[in-house]
Amino acid sequence: MPFLFTHAFLLSALAGLGIPVLLHLLLRQRNPRRRFSTLRFFEVQDTRSHARRRLRNLWLLLLRLAVFALVVLAFARPYLPDGWNGTPRRQRRDVVIVLDRSLSLRARDGAGSRWDAALAAGGRILDGLAEGDRAALVTLGERAEVLSGFAPAEQVRGRLKDLGPGAGRGDLAEGLREALDLVGGLDAPGAASVEVVGDLQRSGADGLGAVALPRWLPVRWNRVGATAVPANVAVTDLRPASGIDPGALSVTLANFGDSPVTDRIAEHWVDGKLVARIPFTRAAGQSASTEWKPPRMDPGWHKIEVCLKDSDALADDDVRRLVLHVPEPLSVAAVENRTGVRSFEEQTFFLAAALDPFLGGTNAGRNGFRVEVLQPEALDGALGRTGGSPAPRVVLLPAQRSLPAPAVTALNTWVERGGGLLLFGGEALEPSRFNAEFGALTPGRPGAEMAPPAEVPWRIGLFERDSPVFRPFARARSGGPAVAEFTRRHVLEPVPGATVLARFDDTQPFLLARPAGRGRVLFANTSADTAWTDWPKHKSFVPWVHAAVSWLADGGAERRPHAPEPLVTGTEATVAPTGAASPRSNPILKVSPRPAGPTPKVALRADGSAVFDVNHAGIYRLDDADGTELWRRAANPPPVESDLAALEATAAESLLARRTDAESDLPPGWFGNEPGRREWWRVLMGAALALLLVETVVANRSTP
Repeated sequence: MPFLFTHAFLLSALAGLGIPVLLHLLLRQRNPRRRFSTLRFFEVQDTRSHARRRLRNLWLLLLRLAVFALVVLAFARPYLPDGWNGTPRRQRRDVVIVLDRSLSLRARDGAGSRWDAALAAGGRILDGLAEGDRAALVTLGERAEVLSGFAPAEQVRGRLKDLGPGAGRGDLAEGLREALDLVGGLDAPGAASVEVVGDLQRSGADGLGAVALPRWLPVRWNRVGATAVPANVAVTDLRPASGIDPGALSVTLANFGDSPVTDRIAEHWVDGKLVARIPFTRAAGQSASTEWKPPRMDPGWHKIEVCLKDSDALADDDVRRLVLHVPEPLSVAAVENRTGVRSFEEQTFFLAAALDPFLGGTNAGRNGFRVEVLQPEALDGALGRTGGSPAPRVVLLPAQRSLPAPAVTALNTWVERGGGLLLFGGEALEPSRFNAEFGALTPGRPGAEMAPPAEVPWRIGLFERDSPVFRPFARARSGGPAVAEFTRRHVLEPVPGATVLARFDDTQPFLLARPAGRGRVLFANTSADTAWTDWPKHKSFVPWVHAAVSWLADGGAERRPHAPEPLVTGTEATVAPTGAASPRSNPILKVSPRPAGPTPKVALRADGSAVFDVNHAGIYRLDDADGTELWRRAANPPPVESDLAALEATAAESLLARRTDAESDLPPGWFGNEPGRREWWRVLMGAALALLLVETVVANRSTP
């Protein structure tokens, strides 16, 4: 029989059978012949008993040698291979196909797409398998996924035909880890290999060095796509600009090709309407950002798109989307008592300009504030307004000689019912009249004016960074009011219940806050213009005014247009609960443009968050079962997939790490678990045990 051994090297231990024989021969005692005078006094013994003892010892030696030999043979694991009684079978092959389905496989090289070439390469691998061979399928996207365990080639081919390129990024390392897990479960030694099919994108090969593969496992790289870097220009980012202008957007355009592009056109769309066509030029490998200011938009949700007019190798990155929410502008009334002066000489000029720099123009309200400058006589009418323009929610009141009695009464009542009031000091403020008119509202009682000693201006020394009023300066290196100089102020005494939010450098109060009924009141111990301070001339003045007015209105809600962070295709999105605006039951997900396949399913978690897969680029909107919109966000492809530069197969292999320990030389099945073969080690171990019993009986038999 054509016996084979799983661990043939153990047969060398059979050489140890000669050791006891050799010792027996070398150490055997020889009886010397001696002369005796007579043997008549010795008892005569049967000489045959000595011969029987020698025969028994020989049998014991043979039995023990046989037991040792059987144990060695059993550990070497002899077996008869499948087909031993006929033509020996060919060793079965087990191939793991790691198929890249990342977004870059949508790129086109010449007349065909990379995905078509990848499917063809996978088909050729399956065609090369013979009867009895098996294949497994692992796909790459944002996460690696095992689509098929080891199965016949035709079964895997059926799964392959149903696939299409994904929308996420690919990670070759994750795919190889999944392949290694599959191979680790095999029981046939030396029959496995891995076939990687994809464009071998550089950005997807960053983690190859972290995958430690055994030395015995071969990996073959089947690269698809052109050798040269294809021309590809992409819109890689679209977000609100970080500058002072809240209406500007930052657009990043990158050229990933190896040739410059000139006079390309980027089209800017707002709510499906083309609003700008901006030419651009990019050198080879260059990425640069530009700022673009869209036209004024009404309150509500808006869709912003930047599209490249001319297509290239990858069309999916030629469009980038953003959803922008414009809040309802906050109505603010600024009381102005100066008449007959130029606009920049008005007390409320800097306040109005800070809240709405386009006041009076077509872009008024862009900053989220609608400012109305009123004469003192018109204040009571504006506060009681019920139709037409909305009533103000915050009133800015610079120093006044006096207010009409109806305005004072209306203002006190309006604040008690929930209005917000920002008071300022100044030369025109008469402390006695002010305290009499607004004593129930003001957080501090102003007294006489005072100037700094030695003509050294005061500065703001301390302020509550955690307060919503100073929220713009909460982060490190975000500036603050300390740069401003103050040349005049009032003697200011806080009233019971007031909070000091900021102090001058000599610890005297600068900004006081106080609740009044359902409303809020702030008192700034300086003038509203530049008569007592130069703060309105510094950049920190504008964000402070925004934060202060927002806090007076509703606790500090953001008034600027804001854009939620876009989703990334190929990933899982989690919609965190947001109080009342969180999914309660059966949320409905809507995607625009509508995907060709089914809309992703939404799963609700115990904490109220909703989870779904982002499979397509577009605008995602989540509605509650009653049709209430809960959430809206744009989804864009991962920018890293726009870089189509790829590795050669040899370069990919060089990045791959290999294990150096001795165990990595032992393939799966090294312990002989391959099905279809007849194992004999159990028979041999049973025979060894039987002989061991016989040896025990023989060894313990008494000598006759």
